[in-house]
Amino acid sequence: MTLLPRSYRLHELSYSEFEELCGRICISWLGEGFTTFAPGRDGGRDGKFFGTANTFPSESEPLVGHVVAQAKHTSVDGRSCSDKEFERLLKDEHSKISKLIEEGLCDHYVVFTNRRLTGGTEKKFIAELERLGLTSAHIVGTERLKMALDTMRDLRESLPNRSDTLPFHFDDGEMAAVVKAFNNYVSDDPQSAFDSATDFEKIPIKKKNTLNGLSEDYYTQVIRVDSMPHFERLEAFLRNPRNQSFAERYYDSADELKQKIIVERARFDTFDHVLLFIIERVQKSNPALRGRRKLVSILTHYMYVNCDIGKKSEAEVDAAGKKAY
Repeated sequence: MTLLPRSYRLHELSYSEFEELCGRICISWLGEGFTTFAPGRDGGRDGKFFGTANTFPSESEPLVGHVVAQAKHTSVDGRSCSDKEFERLLKDEHSKISKLIEEGLCDHYVVFTNRRLTGGTEKKFIAELERLGLTSAHIVGTERLKMALDTMRDLRESLPNRSDTLPFHFDDGEMAAVVKAFNNYVSDDPQSAFDSATDFEKIPIKKKNTLNGLSEDYYTQVIRVDSMPHFERLEAFLRNPRNQSFAERYYDSADELKQKIIVERARFDTFDHVLLFIIERVQKSNPALRGRRKLVSILTHYMYVNCDIGKKSEAEVDAAGKKAY
């Protein structure tokens, strides 16, 4: 049996938590003499080590001399070292590294990041760093960090997000942006709300509710009464060419949610709970939406009724059942 790789969700850590993680790895790889990340004279946060490393980059050829380590964390999942943002972050360090080299305080430079690292990108950045005068440069990306956590039980069990009990994580920022823009749209054009829901029942809604496990009470008393009267306004907002960027963010968010709901659906008793989880997560994670819960609910319910999330055919139910085995 092939085990699926663990996902440590390093993007969920705070910057300081990620620095602490990297510092503990450095103590293991380099040695107890590693000085953890602290503010430097130039405002940067460097970790330092002097001596012969324990096992990095290998036991047969460990680093010898002055080692400077830095952590470059991103809170966005799926980012890559080939992104321009990371290239800029590294180049911003060049002058600081050059100064440390001149002072005899940096022979080797190691940067930790929770971004994906490809061979071509690694080769390019290391060549640029070594041209500064370094004996060696190393980039430890998310793949190598995951390998380290796989083998360091104490470290992975102490991760701050290990006890996280949320059914799944998603980028609620996309939905929040659409909700804010829709709120402005409604405020600028306060016409009466649409009061008929029939146009939005694109498949027999009772069948859709049965397929997904949505209760009749939630549909009739919450979605139909509270949210559907606003669907026409929301659809007009998304179709307006001026709002194309928000429409794209809406569909990106819906696509992400659809996939994650398919994978984690079994963790919820009913689809009522799925929708409530999404609504509460977006609301709690975005303080600017306080007092806007109704709009968050409208957007989430629209995704469901418009068939952007949730199953809409027996075939999808059968396919999901097969994936579970």
